Amino acid sequence: YRRSDERIREDVCDRLTEDAHLDASDVEVSVAGGEVVLAGTVDGRDARRRAEDCAERVAGVQHVQNNLRVRRP
Repeated sequence: YRRSDERIREDVCDRLTEDAHLDASDVEVSVAGGEVVLAGTVDGRDARRRAEDCAERVAGVQHVQNNLRVRRP
């Protein structure tokens, strides 16, 4: 059994949204072949790493490409 890319994407988006320590309002998620790509901006380096960790924990994820950038004040 292999999870669909759309189901993986939904789960990643849910985890990012539910994380109380992360503002994911400017994060875009795409999935192809089990590879998750995170794009957009976050508030700091900790948030960037936290988003990647959230995505890696989703069942079916093969790899996470973290293209998030830290928002400059």
